[in-house]
Amino acid sequence: MNIDKVSDSREKRRITTVSVLASASVAALKFIVGALTGSLGLLAEGAHSMFDLVSTMITFVVVRIAAVPPDADHPYGHERAENLGALAGMALLAGTALFILYHAFAKILFYPSTPEVNGWSFGVLAISLAIDLYRTSALKRAAKKYESQALASDAEHFKNDILGTIAVLGGFLVVLLSRSTDIPEWLVSRADALAATVVAAVAMKSAWRLGSDSIRALMGDVPAELTERIKRLIESLDSVVDGSSNVRIQFVGSRPYVDVTLGTPRGGSLESAHHLTEIVENLIREELAGAEVTVHVEPTATPHEGPAESLRAVADRLGLRVHNINVYQIGEEYRIDLDLEVPETLSLAGAHKNSEELEQALRQELSHRVAIAVHLEPRNDKPRAAIKQLSAIQRLREALSKLPQAANTRIRDALETDQGLVVTLEREFPGEMSLRETHEVMNELERDLKLAVPAISKVHVDPEILH
Repeated sequence: MNIDKVSDSREKRRITTVSVLASASVAALKFIVGALTGSLGLLAEGAHSMFDLVSTMITFVVVRIAAVPPDADHPYGHERAENLGALAGMALLAGTALFILYHAFAKILFYPSTPEVNGWSFGVLAISLAIDLYRTSALKRAAKKYESQALASDAEHFKNDILGTIAVLGGFLVVLLSRSTDIPEWLVSRADALAATVVAAVAMKSAWRLGSDSIRALMGDVPAELTERIKRLIESLDSVVDGSSNVRIQFVGSRPYVDVTLGTPRGGSLESAHHLTEIVENLIREELAGAEVTVHVEPTATPHEGPAESLRAVADRLGLRVHNINVYQIGEEYRIDLDLEVPETLSLAGAHKNSEELEQALRQELSHRVAIAVHLEPRNDKPRAAIKQLSAIQRLREALSKLPQAANTRIRDALETDQGLVVTLEREFPGEMSLRETHEVMNELERDLKLAVPAISKVHVDPEILH
């Protein structure tokens, strides 16, 4: 397990342990003093703190479960335990609020009474207020630091305790002031119950808000704006076809998982597709820190794709190799000439079948009428035996010297193969010469040298820059 995650888990456990001890102490004090003074507000606060204790114990458990690394049954980890813990805590908080409301309304409507207010009453509330202020602050900092919904839920509980404590203090002050001022008896006898009602109302509001957040997290709710923003980022890349991306985002705890499918122009290499996935992954992680990103790339036809690109894409799909592609447009019709490489061990019937499959697939791909001429070229991928023919070099030099293309040309080597003599030349060209002109000169040189030396079966010309 990652060292930082272990450290974070220990810190969460330490915070929840302190919170459990504090909740237990405060709940006990409130119950004891509430029972002795007959204060419904203080008893309500005690009940609230008791449920806080249960909620904190749930948090104590779920932060340990959430820290368990991914396994075969939970490939995304166990961080959703925090959402479940927060939901359980909010359910307890809502139950507490309903319990308090029931007794508060009963006391307000049917049997109002004035609690005994003394130094113990105010002392317990002062201690409770100090403890709740400290642990609310600590839990909020921890929840923000570790992006923990369970700790945020606990912080919200104790924030409610603070508001509830202030409400009960207000009720006690009304009772205390009634001894020296003229406050209506109906208000004095109901002040404590009214304070309990405020405690319950605040608790219900928090339960609704945090409970809704937990349910949305468990249901995989993601802001639509986030998904659209990620899609715009992806499609801003030149290598991604507009409108081709599909993005799915889910949060497991605080960690985002992003699955992306995108289209890239056909004809690219596997290497370029892999490079594109890395760019997309880094782009998303800049937007969503710590995201786990999976990118699937699909070759996609673009509106401006030419017939040559379509032909290469179709050949790749069929597992065929083509080269020397020439496309001519005659009115509304395309004429395509190409060389199709086929294994030399294949029969003519087998090679012709490959040719027909390629032609049929290409006609389905192109919207234009198309005429296709396929030249079958035998291919041998195995190394062929060859011997360097040093004795042929002088004869080749003499033949080359008589050719008009001899300037800036030298013989690299000559090999004797089972197909005849294979000659490799180096020819220097001006750097500003067009590739088309360069290719024409190389073709002429190959043709003329083969005519001058009939034993030659193949000539390779390696073009270099003239300095």
